[in-house]
Formats: sequence, C-alpha cells, structure tokens
Amino acid sequence: MQYEISSKDLLAELNKGLKALELKISEQQAEDLISYLIEFQRWNKTHNLSAIREIKESVTLHLLDSLSVLPYLDDYVAKRHDSAKTFSLADLGTGGGLPGIPLAICRPEWKIHLMEAVQKKTVFLQHSVSKFHLENVKVHPARIEDSSKALEKSVSICISRAFSDFGKFIALSKPMLHEGGLVWAMKAKLLEDDLKTIPSNWQVTKNYLLQVPGLEAERRLFELAPVREL
Repeated sequence: MQYEISSKDLLAELNKGLKALELKISEQQAEDLISYLIEFQRWNKTHNLSAIREIKESVTLHLLDSLSVLPYLDDYVAKRHDSAKTFSLADLGTGGGLPGIPLAICRPEWKIHLMEAVQKKTVFLQHSVSKFHLENVKVHPARIEDSSKALEKSVSICISRAFSDFGKFIALSKPMLHEGGLVWAMKAKLLEDDLKTIPSNWQVTKNYLLQVPGLEAERRLFELAPVREL
C-alpha cells in the first residue's frame, strides 16, 4: 500500500486533534508519535498488527484514541498520595502498543509495562522500544498470568483497549496493583453482560465519556476499583 499522505500532513492532523483534546506536548514528541504510527503501518502490511490499515484513519483511531485518556491519567497522577514514587502503568493485551506507546512517548517520566503474548506483536514492540529510545517502557512477551508475577503489587493503573470481559480484566490486573490501584477499561459502551462479570467485591467507580477528535462513535473510559469496606 502506498501512503498518499505525507508525514507533514499526518503531523498537522495529529496537532489538530491534540488541540481539541487540550493536550500540550513537544514538537519532538508529536513527530515521534507520527514516526511510530508510520512504522506501525509499515509492519502492519506483513505482521497483521491491526485491521486498521489506512494511515490517516490511524491518527484518529490509534493515536488520538490512545491519548484521549491522558488528561484523566494526568489528573490521577497529580492527586495520588505516593507522588514521590515513579508512576507505573501496565497496558494489558497491548497488541502493537496501544495505548501504551503513545502514552510513553508523551510522558517519558512514567514507567509503562506493555503486556502481550502474541510473538509477532512483541517483536514489533521490542523493535519500537529500541527504535524510538523508549527507556521508560518494558515489554513483557508472555501470557499476562505469567508475566504479572514480576510486577506484583507495583502498578498504579492497569489499562486496556482489548478486554470486553471486566471480570477477566480485573482478575489479571489484581496481582499487579498496589494498594489503591485501579483498573481502567477503554470501551465503546457499557453492556449489561459486561457488568455481570464484575466480582461482587469490585465496582465501576467512574464512567467517562471520551472525546476523540474525528471519531463519531462513542468511546468511554471505565474506572473499576475494589468496594470499600465500611
């Protein structure tokens, strides 16, 4: 596939979306995001990282969708009680690095764990970490049940765009979360069947409507946490 849009045009599209999200990042970070996206789609031709293959569409559906949670993460980090510690986030079932790599590029002071079991995807993740010098990113190339053992009680937030089953997402996240840690699920909408999978001692504590520039479909961020004992 030949790209008919230049990196300059892609950058302009990204900057327009960042302005709509009221996100300020450096010019170099914006350029790195576009370089990552171009590399993503180059690999996608042979490694099937995503069903989305049109690169301009990817600015919205990959980059801006991933970054739409950043204002909420910034707010969480600003308010957390253990602010002296490095903020740590695990992206479960990250695929080609979404939302983890865009977040890592924009917030190099955070520690990002990319968790993915599919080998062709983890090869791309390792390649991207090296190519873009993402020293704040660690790739965990194994089943989450296995790789989570090394992160026991060390992660503030587990996030994912990959899980429809809240119950499974919570079960996989729990071993990694430190006290007060949260689960954040990015989804199209909340379905009754999803709610039925939540353990009785967990609950949906926040339901944010995400504003993804250029996307008409509904996107939401659900925050889940253990039920507080009275």
